[in-house]
Amino acid sequence: MQRAVRRGLARRKAPQSARHLCVDEVAFKKGHQYVTVISDTQGQALELRDDRGVESLAGYLRNLGDRQVESIKTLSMDMNPAYISAARVHLPNAVEKIAFDHFHVAKMLCAVVDKTRQSEMKTIPLQARKSAHRSRYLWLYGRNKRHGRIAERLEAAQMVLPDTSRCWAMKELARELWSRRYDEQSRRLWLEWIAMAKDVGVPLLSSAARTLRKRLYGILNAMKYRVSNGNAESLNSKIRLLRIKSRGYRNKERFKVAVMFHYGRLNMDF
Repeated sequence: MQRAVRRGLARRKAPQSARHLCVDEVAFKKGHQYVTVISDTQGQALELRDDRGVESLAGYLRNLGDRQVESIKTLSMDMNPAYISAARVHLPNAVEKIAFDHFHVAKMLCAVVDKTRQSEMKTIPLQARKSAHRSRYLWLYGRNKRHGRIAERLEAAQMVLPDTSRCWAMKELARELWSRRYDEQSRRLWLEWIAMAKDVGVPLLSSAARTLRKRLYGILNAMKYRVSNGNAESLNSKIRLLRIKSRGYRNKERFKVAVMFHYGRLNMDF
């Protein structure tokens, strides 16, 4: 496997890039040991870098030729500050190219709903806590999936958990904003959402709104170019499964070789 990967990498005349890039991290083993995976939107692993810090992405971008860097149209990622810093230094016009995946925004807002529910449960009468506790997964349902018994249970939970209900409503409104096509109104609508979220008066939601205001450029880029980190997340799932099937790897280099062997689409012919 190692010889085959070396052969395939040697046939590459330059570092691999693409017009639409994705960057994400995957755990090499337990204990916060990570590898940064740079891939294209087709799920091909272009390069692997140690850790998940600034240098992990910066080193890759520095190795690209000027034409390759200029040809990058979008760089999809989560809101990892290290990746953002690296892109803003080494990618020209990065603010127009960085795209934040909607999955991570949804994950943030779902966490706001759940943490608000946990906090609010402590303030309601004891007799209402049991049903409120059982509502945990009901808040994950979208507005268009509230039917029958689910709708009844969620409406009952909304009565005893008003702050959680408001956070859920704002999460659903954000989902609707993201689902609409990008146009000249998109920025204004997101700014209105951010202002409304701050006015709700729930600290966790206000904090999330401030984060989204700071990263709004990446949200709008994702909508404008209709890109996401979905294929990168899918690739990472395959990599995690590869690690599980192999029952772990002795060291990081063996792990990286295995990933490139299976998902680098290298020309490894003799």
